Amino acid sequence: MLSYTLFKMLAWQGIHTCVITCFIVALPTMGEMISKLTLRISGALIGGALGIGSIILCMPHLQNSAAFLALMAVGSFIASWVKTGDDRIAYAGLQIGLAFFLSDLKGYGPTTDMTTARDRIIGILIGNFITYAVFTTFWPSSSYSKILSPLKKVFENIKKLHNAPTPMQALVYLATTHTNLGVTERTLELASLEPLHMRAAMPELAHYQQQTQNAAQLTEHFLLPSQKPYTHLETHG
Repeated sequence: MLSYTLFKMLAWQGIHTCVITCFIVALPTMGEMISKLTLRISGALIGGALGIGSIILCMPHLQNSAAFLALMAVGSFIASWVKTGDDRIAYAGLQIGLAFFLSDLKGYGPTTDMTTARDRIIGILIGNFITYAVFTTFWPSSSYSKILSPLKKVFENIKKLHNAPTPMQALVYLATTHTNLGVTERTLELASLEPLHMRAAMPELAHYQQQTQNAAQLTEHFLLPSQKPYTHLETHG
C-alpha cells in the first residue's frame, strides 16, 4: 500500500514496478527476501544496461530486420543462460530478459526510448527499499530457525548410510543425505545474508556451519569405493 500510494501521488506510470516488486520479494524469511530482491535489482540493472547500450551502440548501425533479430538473439541468449543456472542466480536471468526486451522492443519493432529501462529500475529500487524497511521493522522472520531440522536429518542419514546392508540401500541413503545437505547449506547461506542485528541472535551459526562442513566431508568419504559401508559384506560374501 505504501508503494501504491507513492506511485499514485507521483503519477509516474513507469515506476509501477515498485508495486509488483513488493509482491515478488515478500518471502517468508529475511534471508530469502534479501536474496530475491538482490537478484531482482541486479538482473534489472544488467538487462537495462544491455538494452540502453544496444540502443546507443548498435541500433544506429542496424540496416534490416535480420540484424535486429540477431541483436535480440544475443540478449536472449545471455538472459536464458543465466536463467538456466543454479537457483541462486536463475531469477536474475528472468529479470535480465524482461529489462532487455522492454528496453529494446516497443509494439512490433525496435525503439530508441531509454526511459523504460530507467523507470523500471527506479521502480524496483523503490519497491525493494520499502519492502526491506517494512519487513526488518515490523516482523523480521529469520532463516536461522530452519537450519537444525535438515542438519539433524543429514546426520541421521549418514548413520543409516554407515550401516547400509546393500549397495541399493546405501545409494538411497546417500541421495537423501545429499538432498538434506543441500537444503542445510542453502539455509545457512540465507541466514548469513540477514542484517547484522538479526545475525547477532544466531549464537550457533558458526557451529552449524562447521557441522555442515563435517557432514559434507563424511558424505564424500562414503563416495570412495574403498570406504563404502557394504564393501566388507561383498568381500566376505
